[in-house]
Amino acid sequence: MKKINIIAALLIMLTVSFNLISLKVFSQSTGQLDTYTITLTNKDGKTSLNSPTSALNIKVTPGGQGVSGLDTGVSLKATGATTLLTNVDATTNVISVVWSGGISDGKAIITGKLKQGNTIAQNFTVVKVDKDGGKDITADLNITVNLSSSTGSVSSSSSSSGSISSSSGSTTTSSSSSSGESISSTKPSVTLSGPEEFVVKRPGSNTFKLKVKGAKFSKTSKCEIEVSDDSLLRVKPKRFLLSAARSSGTLLAKVPNIAVKDLLENNSSDIVTVDLSCSNDASDSIDIIITSPNAE
Repeated sequence: MKKINIIAALLIMLTVSFNLISLKVFSQSTGQLDTYTITLTNKDGKTSLNSPTSALNIKVTPGGQGVSGLDTGVSLKATGATTLLTNVDATTNVISVVWSGGISDGKAIITGKLKQGNTIAQNFTVVKVDKDGGKDITADLNITVNLSSSTGSVSSSSSSSGSISSSSGSTTTSSSSSSGESISSTKPSVTLSGPEEFVVKRPGSNTFKLKVKGAKFSKTSKCEIEVSDDSLLRVKPKRFLLSAARSSGTLLAKVPNIAVKDLLENNSSDIVTVDLSCSNDASDSIDIIITSPNAE
């Protein structure tokens, strides 16, 4: 009888130990899904992600256990690409990434954060992928989505088949312009800066950067770029968000090839005005001289 009691006691101890281990493993493997990773790769025979592509708009449906939507902040990882600007529009669920250089291996990895709350969809889904110019390239890509927790080991994944390049050309000293109005301590403001003059050349991509910096943005505001003559200069992205958490960014300006050819053949120059306006009434503008090297 004593022997039986000892065996029973050992069995009880083993059962308790097993339950404790199970609870520990369960607690380690649980956690809120707060990170998404979207991997885009070209399908065989497709080159949609490769140079000269330099910007993507990714429309998604956020989902996953305990996910309520997209959070701010996103990063891009791609061979040969240097990130210039990223943006997350949580209202339309569009993720925007813009880069310089060219992706050389047909693969882009986009990572961002998720807001916590009630589940709004069973799975996180990529609905559509547009590249610069608004061309839909969804069908050209293999798309994989992975959701994970930054505090635990929970993850889930699914797969489906489905605004820019570096600066070149001569520029003079950069400058910025403002409206000159008096700004109160609480009034939001924004500054747009870029070169006073850009000299086109051939060969070359004839692109340069514009910088945007907001101040006293108490809430997220929609901002838009307008160019006085888009046949002479094009800017990407034309629409983006600024907020207190993300108050600055870089835009890519490009002189179209047809304008470059005309300026060089006629040894001429022209002035273009770039206007920036935001929904909180902050605004700024700059004038840029686009010129050939031998313009008089």
